[in-house]
Amino acid sequence: MASDYYSILGVNRDATTDDIKKAYRKLAHQYHPDKNPGNNEAESKFKEINNAYQVLGDDQKRSQYDRFGVDSSNNTGAGQGGFAGNPGGADFNFDFGGGNGFEDLNEVFETFFGGGFAGGQKTRSRTGPSRKRGIDIEMELAMTLEEAASGFEKEISFKHKINCSNCTGKGHEPNSSVKTCGTCKGNGRVYQRVQTFFGIVQQESVCPTCEGNGKIYEKACHICRGKGYNEENEVLKVDIPAGVDSGDRVRVSGKGEAGYKGSVAGDLYLNVKIQNHKNLIREGLDIKSTIEIDYFDLLLGRKVDIYTVWGDMEMIIPELTTPDTKLRLKDKGIPKLGNPAQKGDHFVSLKVKMPRKLSKEQTEILQKVSAAVKY
Repeated sequence: MASDYYSILGVNRDATTDDIKKAYRKLAHQYHPDKNPGNNEAESKFKEINNAYQVLGDDQKRSQYDRFGVDSSNNTGAGQGGFAGNPGGADFNFDFGGGNGFEDLNEVFETFFGGGFAGGQKTRSRTGPSRKRGIDIEMELAMTLEEAASGFEKEISFKHKINCSNCTGKGHEPNSSVKTCGTCKGNGRVYQRVQTFFGIVQQESVCPTCEGNGKIYEKACHICRGKGYNEENEVLKVDIPAGVDSGDRVRVSGKGEAGYKGSVAGDLYLNVKIQNHKNLIREGLDIKSTIEIDYFDLLLGRKVDIYTVWGDMEMIIPELTTPDTKLRLKDKGIPKLGNPAQKGDHFVSLKVKMPRKLSKEQTEILQKVSAAVKY
């Protein structure tokens, strides 16, 4: 049974080009061989994802695929002008020179290998090691509503990879003797012919022996044993700005995993999660709460203390207030992220409580009051 490219990328058939691109990049990062060394299943999945994106990432190829399916794209007996056996003689135009889909695919290979696919006039060769940025780290950052309102300094502890201090991430002892790599002859790149859905293409990748350096160092670093990094527990103080909300991310530059062979480190992302409050509800920049009062408070008015994200605040209930009235404490809500001078409001709903029982004397008094009050 033929594969469904939409299912492979986990998108619907009506997905936009951006949706397809985002899904592809996420999956390519997840299943890339560099992140799954020795995992044949991940390698197979990675190739399958690439094949799917090369079709769905190009509008013309996707249109042909939607019409005729993957079976009609079989390149068995293909001629120069197209693929044999296509219904209606439909041709596929695989323009490696200008198709957005292939350029995006090549971008991913450059990210991991420092090279790309070589085919026809698009063959490219570069010397020198691949410069791979370190992987980003994500952590959940739980905080109270009050902390989100005022901003605060948070101390976090986490483990990550840092460049080895002895070799500065290079992986070899300082002043170690060096020789030319015998596998790539000093080029730093090797080439492999790969059978794909589109035929045989030549893939350029980092030399596995010298890891793209073109050189072999005699002595590996005795501290990191050639890895270029060590794992370390770090305690870090981070300033959390006022106004953050659940779903926001706070970025700490350079505190992710160490980069490849001394390259730039990734970033640390703190995913904000605001804890539920027992009395307060946040709606954007506004805060809402409810207090219990009796009818006499509505009739006669009263001063009450209201708990806000800024502490207790005094509020006046005017006399003859109706039960459905919402009272407002101006500027006692959440500050706007990036502009703390602008704040939301705190709105108070009134919940009227009733006496459980009235004595005969109380009933008579209330009847007299009711008769005397004019509406």
